[in-house]
Amino acid sequence: MNNKTNSRVLELTIISGESLSRAGNSRIKKNTYVVINPESSSNDHTASFATAMDTENGSCPFWNQKFHVDMPMHASFFTLEVRCKNSSGDHAVGSVRVPVSDFTSWYFPRNYLHFLSYRLKDRDGGRNGVINFSVKVNSPENVVGDGGCTAYSVPAKGWEYGGASMGQGGANGTVIGVPCGY
Repeated sequence: MNNKTNSRVLELTIISGESLSRAGNSRIKKNTYVVINPESSSNDHTASFATAMDTENGSCPFWNQKFHVDMPMHASFFTLEVRCKNSSGDHAVGSVRVPVSDFTSWYFPRNYLHFLSYRLKDRDGGRNGVINFSVKVNSPENVVGDGGCTAYSVPAKGWEYGGASMGQGGANGTVIGVPCGY
């Protein structure tokens, strides 16, 4: 993307998978990898990313691979698809659409690291394992509403609220929180 104020960079680490199986509940023996597909409009040419193939851990693969994914600010999700390659070809194991709102809400501090686990669904909508990953939004400082908030304190000496006297004990103020990214 050319205009960096219209995008945010996700630091996405694909960690591992759990309980992966193929059609007919047969366990996966090896050669699994993950494809990351950011959402894009038809005129955006957003690249897909893929992890290295895990050749040893079968139905509980471990990748621990980090990517920096450029996501448009208007994007509402990205897709993680676990795939398996064997002698009969390349097969989809399961996928999940991850809502961007799960880690970009206004109440998260800037550059907060989220560890997330999502249930994978096969092509028929059935459960097919779990994918574990972490994500951190590295957004530009000049973008408003991307995960920062503010608060300030005002004196409250002698205020009455609901029959309780405020500002007469050890606390001498009222805290007011102001959401920034609404």
